[in-house]
Amino acid sequence: MSSEPLAERSRSAATAYVAAMGLSGAGITVSILAATAITTATDGGVHGALWTGAFLSIVFITKAAAVRSTAAWSRRFGPGRLLALTTFLLVAFWGGAGMLVVLGAPATAVVLAVAPVDGLANGVFAVETPLLSKSFFSRQSLAAANARVSVVWGVACAVGAIGAGLLIDGAGAGWALLARAGLAIPLLLVIRRFPPIGERSIAHDDAPGVVVSDAEERRAGRRIKAGPAVRRVVMLAFIFTAATAPVLVLIVPIAESLGHTSSVMGASIVLSAMSVGGLLAPAFVRRFERRLDGDRDPVLAALFITGLLLAAFAMVPIFFTARIELVALAAVGLIFGGAEFASQSTALGQVVRVAGSFGARDAIASMKFSTSLAAPVGFVVWDLLLEETNGATAMLVAAALMILVSFGFSRLRAIPVT
Repeated sequence: MSSEPLAERSRSAATAYVAAMGLSGAGITVSILAATAITTATDGGVHGALWTGAFLSIVFITKAAAVRSTAAWSRRFGPGRLLALTTFLLVAFWGGAGMLVVLGAPATAVVLAVAPVDGLANGVFAVETPLLSKSFFSRQSLAAANARVSVVWGVACAVGAIGAGLLIDGAGAGWALLARAGLAIPLLLVIRRFPPIGERSIAHDDAPGVVVSDAEERRAGRRIKAGPAVRRVVMLAFIFTAATAPVLVLIVPIAESLGHTSSVMGASIVLSAMSVGGLLAPAFVRRFERRLDGDRDPVLAALFITGLLLAAFAMVPIFFTARIELVALAAVGLIFGGAEFASQSTALGQVVRVAGSFGARDAIASMKFSTSLAAPVGFVVWDLLLEETNGATAMLVAAALMILVSFGFSRLRAIPVT
C-alpha cells in the first residue's frame, strides 16, 4: 500500500468506501424493516407499536451512551481499529440473530437482545462517520464530503427498502436479518484495507502542526459544548429528531394505522421513496444555507420547511384512498425525505460552523448525544399517539411542533459565533 501513489490510492479508497457505505445503508434499512415487522406482529399485532417503540428506545438509549464514550474509545484504540471492531460486532450479532429467527427462536426476544449492540454501533458511527467521510474526501469540506456520501446512501436505502419488503414477505424476517449482516461485510473489508489516515488533522484542520494533548483536548471539548451557539443548534437538533425520527423507523406501524397501506411491502415502498429523496438533499441544503447570507439560522429554515412537508404527508390519507393513497404517500415522502436528509446535514454543518473546526468532534458528539436521547422521546410520544389515534394525527402534531419552534426561535436574537 505504501508504494501506491497517494492520488490513486485516494480515488480507489473513496470509490470503495462510498460503495461499502451504500451497501451498509441498504443493510440498515433492511434491519429496521425486519426488526420492526417482527415487533409489530408480536402477539398477533396487539400493542405492536409499543413493542416496536421498546426495541427502538433500547437502540437509541444505548446509542446515546456510546456517543458519550466514542471520543475516548477513538483516542485509545484509534479510529480505524474502533470502526473495524464495531462493524465486526454488527456482522456477528445480526448474523446470529437472523440464524436464530430462521431456526424458530422467539423473534421479538432475539431482536430485543440485539438492540443494545446495534445501538452501540450506531453511536460509534454517528460520531466517526462524518470524520471518516472527510478522510476519504480530504480535499472537500466536511459538509460536502458527507453530502456526497449521503446521496449514495439514500439511493442504497431505497433499494434496501424494496428488497427488504420482498424478502420479508417472501422468505421471512430472519433471512432479512441475515442479509443485514452480509451487507455490512464490505464496509469491514474497506476499513481494514483503507484505514482512516490523518484523523487528528481532520478534527483540527484549522491548526496544522499543533500538537494537542488528550487532557487539553478534553478541556477544550467541554468549553465548546458549553458555548451558547452550540447549545442552540443542539437544542434545535433535539426537537427536529424527536419530531421526525419516528417517521422513518416507525413506518410499519404508521402504515398499519392508516389502514390502506397495511402490508410491509406498502411501508417499504414509502420508505424507499423517502430514501430516494436523499438525491434532493443538496438542493435543500443550498436553499437552507442561503439564510447564512443574511446572518440568519439555516436550521430554522430546515425545521419550518420539513414541518410543512410532514403536514402535507399527514393530509394524504384524508384526501386519497387505496392505491392512489400509496402513490401520493410515496410522492410526498420523496420530497419529505430530501428535506429530512438535508436538515440533518444542515444541523451538522451549523454545529461545526459555530464550534470551529478545532472542536468538530466534540461538537458532533454533543449533537449526536442529544439526538440519540431525542429519538426515544419521539418514539414514546408517537407510540402513544398511534395507540390512541392514528399516523396522520401523529404527523400533524410533529409538524405543528417544528413549525411553532421555527417561528419561536426566529424571534430570538441570533447568538454570535465566536
